[in-house]
Amino acid sequence: MRRYSFFVVLPLAAVSVMLGGHFWGGSVLLGVTLGRLVALRHWRIVVLGLILALGFGGWLVSRQRRLTNRRLSVTQVTPQTVRLRVAPDSVSIRGTGYHLVGHRADGERLLVHGQLRSVAELRTLQHLTVPTEWVVTGAAQGLLPAPNQHQFDAARYWEHRGVVNTLRVTGPLHLRPVASDARHWWGDYWHGWRSRLIQRCQRLPGALKVYALGLFPGSRATEAAQELAGMQRLGLIHLFAISGLHVALLLTVLEWSAVHLHLSREWWEWGLLLLLPGYAVLAGGGSGVLRACWMRAVQLGARRTGHSVDGLTAWSVALGVGLWQNPGLLFELGSQLSYGLSLGLILLPPLSAGWRQLSLTLLSLPSLLTGIFQWHGLTILANAVVVPLFPLVILPVTVVGTTVGPVFPGIARACAAVLGTFDAGLTGLASLPGNVLFGRPAWWIAWAWLAGTWWLLSRPSRERRRGVKWLVASYVVVFGVIHLPLTGEVTYFDVGQGDSILIREPLNRHVTLIDVGGRLAFPQPHWAPPQAVQYGATHTSINYLKSLGIDHVDDVYLTHHDADHIGDLPAILQNLRVRRLLVPAGMEREPGWQRLLRGAPRVTIQPLQVGMAAGLRVWHPFRPGVADNGGSLALQGRYGGLNFWFMGDLDQAGERQILATGLPIHADVLKVGHHGSKTATAPAFVRQLRPRLAIISAGRHNRYGHPDQETLATLRQQHVPYWSTQENGMIRYTYWGQRGSWSTKLHLREASST
Repeated sequence: MRRYSFFVVLPLAAVSVMLGGHFWGGSVLLGVTLGRLVALRHWRIVVLGLILALGFGGWLVSRQRRLTNRRLSVTQVTPQTVRLRVAPDSVSIRGTGYHLVGHRADGERLLVHGQLRSVAELRTLQHLTVPTEWVVTGAAQGLLPAPNQHQFDAARYWEHRGVVNTLRVTGPLHLRPVASDARHWWGDYWHGWRSRLIQRCQRLPGALKVYALGLFPGSRATEAAQELAGMQRLGLIHLFAISGLHVALLLTVLEWSAVHLHLSREWWEWGLLLLLPGYAVLAGGGSGVLRACWMRAVQLGARRTGHSVDGLTAWSVALGVGLWQNPGLLFELGSQLSYGLSLGLILLPPLSAGWRQLSLTLLSLPSLLTGIFQWHGLTILANAVVVPLFPLVILPVTVVGTTVGPVFPGIARACAAVLGTFDAGLTGLASLPGNVLFGRPAWWIAWAWLAGTWWLLSRPSRERRRGVKWLVASYVVVFGVIHLPLTGEVTYFDVGQGDSILIREPLNRHVTLIDVGGRLAFPQPHWAPPQAVQYGATHTSINYLKSLGIDHVDDVYLTHHDADHIGDLPAILQNLRVRRLLVPAGMEREPGWQRLLRGAPRVTIQPLQVGMAAGLRVWHPFRPGVADNGGSLALQGRYGGLNFWFMGDLDQAGERQILATGLPIHADVLKVGHHGSKTATAPAFVRQLRPRLAIISAGRHNRYGHPDQETLATLRQQHVPYWSTQENGMIRYTYWGQRGSWSTKLHLREASST
């Protein structure tokens, strides 16, 4: 029966993948599953699998239509005043910003974000323990898909959870407690306790706070990214943060305690069964937690009704319920690791400890490379160390620190020191040589690796050893293909209101960035909670470069000193090896921007002006000066048969200086200056360049009104079609030799001169 339950749930997974945006991958999985069912010649299982798949597919289509009908325009903002019911634990605060998911009376879920206006509002949101009704006014619009290639797609993530619209609050907050009704009392009870648990964990010191929030209420501390950096690089997060391992351990402790207290098995098993749904809410409802809870619930329920359920059947039921709760389950890295590794533990044949660890590593590797593009050679060693330490040290220390720490601060500090030392050790281990930036393999290659790994693990030992060699060889070949591409590209990242451009030559011979993006840092009020420094480049240019297997940049041109062009430089220097920075002459002496270099590896800084040799031709500035808009670099290069001009934020006065040289100038592609502001892109300059396409880098709904209608009118008058990152997202020219093709990540507007 165990294999039949498995093959019945696989068609549901295939349908979910097909309708969730990966039609061909889901089709392959469905075909293989149905073929296997037919081969089993168990026709009732075949019919049952088809009926469930068709029913589940119909429900998904109906659900998608409802969400589509609710979805607002992505490009237009709709003023709205809405009334929302908000669970106390759904409010998340970062600095003066907050976001939450609220429920409207018609059942729609809405993602809400805004800015706190006073310390009173902060205190109110920090101490919520009961459901509240919010009446807020704001600007509503549909959720924007990921604007850059391989960037985390928040719109898809929230759509899987039934959320397609967002509201940016523009007015004051009006909220009041509401009483629980018959529909909500159970959930309100557990959400209230989760809110209290989060508040308790927030008061803990250092690493203890990070671990307590992650393990118990399933929340993420502000310091988590820094504290768990080594664990992330070693690929260990899945062991307990998302795998549900801590759930199994806690349930084991409860069962052991009940047995040794001589409690009636019937009563404590029914008690655990009734407790599990509430505990799933209390623990945050993550994919690993839900899987572990449902698997345990199925086994306990079967036992109490006189049946026996094996691990595979419990796993299959958990996957089916998980897909119903979150149809995009299999698109998320955490879910892939949680369900995949737990299935491996169930199905793997008896193996030695070494082979078992290697098998789990090989099973997780395709998902890790597809999700985070890298793998550390010391991961196997780290797994061997951490897995035994987790139930013996990490979980007990976290439990003691969380329960006793608020009463005895010294114990909390000691527990935080133990966990901090553990994290420091992992960070030191992760810093050792062995990290392999692999790049992102194609989906079908990752699937082939996964299928090949499963097949190998079912073979006899001798065949397994020979097969692993071929599997490793395939990884080496794909690594070479990713790292030595035959094509080059010129890519304009969507970094909001800023600039960042990648030029990558074939075989990655030379990698260049022109500006790195960034945002203006506004001073925070003294009452705002501290928040970690975040750089947008981590999710845009750096993430994209790592997906290509690139860990270095030969040249970084910083066109001038404005924050929206150079603000993310620390992230670039920390995550990538940079050979040299090229800046407009005079900027190298300005102390203001050099603070961005503090703590970064030493890098060569080369000032530029017209006549100086560089990888790109320099058209401005003509002499050293202040690196403001008027002193911005203007650069030109030829790639894939096209002549590209990159104007930074150069104004019309600088354009006239270029024209005054009398040199012949021509552009096939013009990145217009200053985000399309009317202070740049003079008609005479455009007329002289005669570009075939213009690119505008500007943020959506930016407060400057970029691009200006005057600039767009100039482009229309000169019959120059244009693309804008605010409407088209990442804009990419991929070339081979002297020919190439254009693509955009978003298609909110096609290139047009009208």
